[in-house]
Amino acid sequence: GQFGRLRSCQVSGPLCSACIEPFYRFSLSPSLPLSIIIYISPERQDLTSSLAIFKFKATQGVQDYQSGQFVTLGLPDEDPEKDGKIVWRAYSIAGPPEEKGHYELYIRLAERPVPGKLTTMIWKLNPGDNIQLRHPKGAFTISHEMPDGSPDNRRIVMIGGGTGLAPFISAAKSLKAQGCKRELVICHGASYVSELGYADELKALAAESEGNPDWNLHYLPAISRPQEEENAGWEGQTGRVESFLDRDDSGTSVLEKILGEALTPENTVFHICGFDGTIQAVLGAFEGQDFRTRKNKREDGSFEIKYESYG
Repeated sequence: GQFGRLRSCQVSGPLCSACIEPFYRFSLSPSLPLSIIIYISPERQDLTSSLAIFKFKATQGVQDYQSGQFVTLGLPDEDPEKDGKIVWRAYSIAGPPEEKGHYELYIRLAERPVPGKLTTMIWKLNPGDNIQLRHPKGAFTISHEMPDGSPDNRRIVMIGGGTGLAPFISAAKSLKAQGCKRELVICHGASYVSELGYADELKALAAESEGNPDWNLHYLPAISRPQEEENAGWEGQTGRVESFLDRDDSGTSVLEKILGEALTPENTVFHICGFDGTIQAVLGAFEGQDFRTRKNKREDGSFEIKYESYG
């Protein structure tokens, strides 16, 4: 989802973003030193007319990164009055760090409320065209240690709206490659079935966990507009992605019913990426419980919720 300004990040501050188009904008003069920028060429897989997976092959190599980090793309402003200043936007990396040949990004063409300046230009690129890229950074990453240094074996619930899925598909693939045995839950929300990017891959990863003591992943998609003709036949969860945390009269959430136990700070951590409304709805679902964000972490430094919001 590239529709809003980065409101807040509970991990690394106001410049850490998963995807913050079109309102989070800044330009650099071409005369400034650009030592952290490389030139790359895009390959694109369209999922819809406004949603695509891009693979940017770096001419100067791909720098090591962690799932949850982002790169910043730049192109010269098309407005002649801007005198070639570079328009920069940050996007979370969707590919796993083990893929060394390219950076994979999951990008939506920003069309409302106004066209996104950079995504409009990106959609015009052809394979082989150059684009500028700043190396990965960010701290929206998965920790496998408790504050005291002991192993953290709690399940990881990853809740993503729209292209907020990007850091989580990266994490799923990477953790699989690393032989991670922690229970992983990916909840992904979209308006339409066609916008459930990476669905086939996630279904395959979930299927591999059946009867497998060394791999445990649940893929839980949700569609917010089930009444639309395009979504005819959808039999899965309906509502926004945060509806997985809705509780019945007994106080049990949809997600807890699926997983078969109550979710507590002792057994679960949450990573959330999406619009500010999604973040606030998820945080609101924890009211009255002892789940903590970094802002209100405990004296020992522990907290269970990391999030990035972009609108």
